[in-house]
This record gives sequence, C-alpha cells and structure tokens, in this order.
Amino acid sequence: MEKINRLVNTEITERLEQLDKLAEEIGHFLSLSTENRIWPILKHHRLTLLTDDPHLAVQIRFQQNTLSKHLSKRLNLKISALHIKLISLPFASIEQKNNGFKLSNDTASVVRSIAFGIEDKELQEAIMHLAATASRERPAA
Repeated sequence: MEKINRLVNTEITERLEQLDKLAEEIGHFLSLSTENRIWPILKHHRLTLLTDDPHLAVQIRFQQNTLSKHLSKRLNLKISALHIKLISLPFASIEQKNNGFKLSNDTASVVRSIAFGIEDKELQEAIMHLAATASRERPAA
C-alpha cells in the first residue's frame, strides 16, 4: 500500500477533492442530485460544467450568474467565467432511448399476437418492431 500512496500526487488528490466539493455545492444550489450528471472543470478561474442532461444544462444556463457568485462566495474561489457544455455519452444515450426497458419472452409474444390482430400495416409493423427491440438482451455495461 505504501508504494501506491507514493505514486499518488497530493496535488491530484487535492484537485479531485476540490472538483467533488464543486459538484456537491452545485447540487445543493440546484436542489438536485447531480451525481453522475454534471462534471465540473476549473481552469484559470474559468468553470466549465459538462452535462449529458439537456434539461439540467438549460436550468444552469438560466442561473449561471447567480451560481457563479454563489460558488465564489461559498468555496472562496475566483470564478471569472462559467460555461455550460452539453455532451453526449454513448452509453448514456442508449439508456435514455429505452430506459433499459426489457420485455419477457412471454410478454413479447403477447404483444406480437396483438399486433397480428391490427389491420393497419404501419401500426402492426411498429408494434412488431417494438416487441422485437424490447425483448432483445442488452449487452452488459
């Protein structure tokens, strides 16, 4: 364990703690859980907030001046600019599309049988596609 501790630079750990405090304080300010939803980057007195949630990005944009002043005051930081960047995460976007929803094989067969009884071909194909997609196994993340 001593060898590992020597490899970890104290500046890096202090920086990570500062970023954790920033993320926590932003969560308190917004009254939301921002864990794994927002990633702060502080460089040259400029704070950049990365998020994959467009709703959160809009909310922060509307409050960015107040948030900047709040963080400067609470964490004793000199923040000259606050930028919000919306990013896309490949795994997050897949999960957001279907929310990890999966049908059992029995349920998928019931949905397919219902689809066969529908006369509208486009609707029938859409429901068949839904049943096929929702019953597929998801790769482990």
